[in-house]
Amino acid sequence: MGASLMVARRVAAKRGYLAIGIRDRGPIGRGLKKAYNDASKKAWHATAVYFHEHLREKRFTPEHAKAAGYHARKGENLDPNSKAFRKSYYGRKLRSKFGGGRGVANPLIWTGATYRAMRSASVTSTSKRGRVAYRGASKFSFRHPRSRIRMHDEFRRLLASEIQELARVYDTHLDREWDQS
Repeated sequence: MGASLMVARRVAAKRGYLAIGIRDRGPIGRGLKKAYNDASKKAWHATAVYFHEHLREKRFTPEHAKAAGYHARKGENLDPNSKAFRKSYYGRKLRSKFGGGRGVANPLIWTGATYRAMRSASVTSTSKRGRVAYRGASKFSFRHPRSRIRMHDEFRRLLASEIQELARVYDTHLDREWDQS
């Protein structure tokens, strides 16, 4: 990994978006730039679709929450037999018929309305990035003013393994598109 990629990731992290490292193919000749940009746009689109189809579902699991370092919800670290736990967000969620009635509290789900609304997405791409927009995720921006939990940041957080997986998808599709043009 080159120094420029490390700087790009650092800048991306400060600005609140994610950087995916891709293989450097060297300079593109003037006559091939348009073909390369078209192939790159299609590869980014395929990468965004891959994220939506394969990685979106994992965002709602307790395993991903632990690996990605989601903030603990109120009451999550309390004794389950205490009165404070029963009144806490986590305790109410586990008792409710929605989110955790089955004994599992998925971190980004309360009633499941947002989860169901996120089954559809708007995918756009340019030659430099792919984007998946979820209209149903607007509720992730609502939060208590004194809460440290920012669900929209938690949902966007990518693990190192996911970044590598998306980079492989991009490289594979770029090679395929580039060979076809």
